[in-house]
Amino acid sequence: MSPLKPLNLFSNAVRAKEIVTTLARYGFEDLLHQVGVPTRWLARIVPETRKGLNTWQRTRAACEDLGPTFVKLGQILSTRVDVLPKPLLTELKMLRKEVRPVPFDVISAVLEEELGGSVHEFFDEFDENPVACGSLGQVYKAILTGEKDPVAVKIQRPGIKKDVLSDLEIAGWLAKQAHQRVEILKAFDLPSLAEEARRSLLRELDFRSEARNASLFNDLNPYAESVFAPKVHDSLSTEKLLITEWVDGKSPDDSELSQEEGKRIALNGGLSVFHQILLTGFFHADPHGGNVAITADGRLCLLDWGLAGHLTRKMRYNLADLLMAVVDHDPEKIVRVALGIAPAAALVQTGRLERDTSFLLGKYGRFTDGGQDMGKLMMELIYLFGSNGVPISRDYNLLAKAILAIEETGKSLDPDFNIGLAAKPILQQLAEERWNPLTLFKQAGWFFLTGLSKIQELPDSAARLLRRIESENLSINLLHKGLPEFEEAISSGVNRLTLAIIIGALIIGSSLIVTTGVAPYLWGYPVLGLAGYLISALLGFWIVLDILRHGKHR
Repeated sequence: MSPLKPLNLFSNAVRAKEIVTTLARYGFEDLLHQVGVPTRWLARIVPETRKGLNTWQRTRAACEDLGPTFVKLGQILSTRVDVLPKPLLTELKMLRKEVRPVPFDVISAVLEEELGGSVHEFFDEFDENPVACGSLGQVYKAILTGEKDPVAVKIQRPGIKKDVLSDLEIAGWLAKQAHQRVEILKAFDLPSLAEEARRSLLRELDFRSEARNASLFNDLNPYAESVFAPKVHDSLSTEKLLITEWVDGKSPDDSELSQEEGKRIALNGGLSVFHQILLTGFFHADPHGGNVAITADGRLCLLDWGLAGHLTRKMRYNLADLLMAVVDHDPEKIVRVALGIAPAAALVQTGRLERDTSFLLGKYGRFTDGGQDMGKLMMELIYLFGSNGVPISRDYNLLAKAILAIEETGKSLDPDFNIGLAAKPILQQLAEERWNPLTLFKQAGWFFLTGLSKIQELPDSAARLLRRIESENLSINLLHKGLPEFEEAISSGVNRLTLAIIIGALIIGSSLIVTTGVAPYLWGYPVLGLAGYLISALLGFWIVLDILRHGKHR
């Protein structure tokens, strides 16, 4: 993440002060002191710590008060079960705040700008009352010109991107400062978490990404008769506007289904999610009840494709091994899979990981005995990996969240829902794909051809190396950690020194002009001399102001 420079902090001073005030009000004043927030800001704040709330609850409440950006950041970070403490994750998962709608006469300006014309040119009917309001946009029901079937129109809130970018810049700066200055927070690697959340949020700001995800799912989906995503009107959808088919349906909690219907729909949802994760490697990352609708004909519609995960073939195979090891109740195999996931430089505490894994499996029991909470087990397992030195990619975290979400949604439809029954046939299909003789032959052939090409390149590579050694043109680049900050400090100091020399030269030159009385005159003094004094004063004032604002931190 690009660091928040002091000048940028100054330009965002109003919003930065709002954030500081909110954090102080929730009892984070000590942390703000440690990260280097200007003391004069804190001196004017009388903290009113919310009583009866612990640290994690105050964190969630502060996110809600800070608005859409921080609510979204909290929701995104709630997937990082391998890094963040469980009590904090529990609170962050509760961040589903209702947002006050923007009046239509305000948001319609965004709609017409994206359409390139008035609303009446593109729609025969348009209900100006939003059917849903989110942190980033609002959804309306309408009918396109010449069409009969209604569509859902999702419009981005006006000015939200500018506000989000400003908040992300400040949040990134706070994360970097906290990582550098607060020892207890270094283990969480806050700058990396902030950068990951920043990328995810910026993707959600581009509605074209959500449109591509929904269309890709429909293209890859073999269960269209039971599970689907709304069809996208690509010709009208833009970065700030998304138009899809209208889906009439009820959430799983509100649906009135018979026991048999509930069982069938829950199983269809589980099959679909595991097919997405294990066979296509592309999946809906948050299929909770609010993002699922059940239609009148008993189909499951997956809504809101802003957050999706992607798995490579190797990641899918590792996941299959992990799931089979969990089902087999084999902690040793789970540790072997973890070692395969971990990068070569990772310092994995193997003995402790195996011991913790064995305890965790005992806690949940065997899935063959009734399909206990696999989603919760996967979340805890990923947390164990992270706490024992196995870095986990973002997509593994997302898939654990997806399994947990579909499991909870399935149990709202069928209290006896066993997610293992949904996973079993998909695991069998993956095993057939993975161990198919033709697949193995293709992989062996590719491995042989790749190795052969590398061998053919060896003589040329060796010859290039020898030529560089002979010509004494061989160099080794070393990167020392901490040097960028040191170089920045030197650069800042040199810039100030250079400016001070220029000011001194201006003062001396202006004094000589005043002494010699060079024309023209103003108020009896040479104009050039007065101009030199004025420029010197302005530059000197700027340097003093810059030192007072940032001297302690640079």
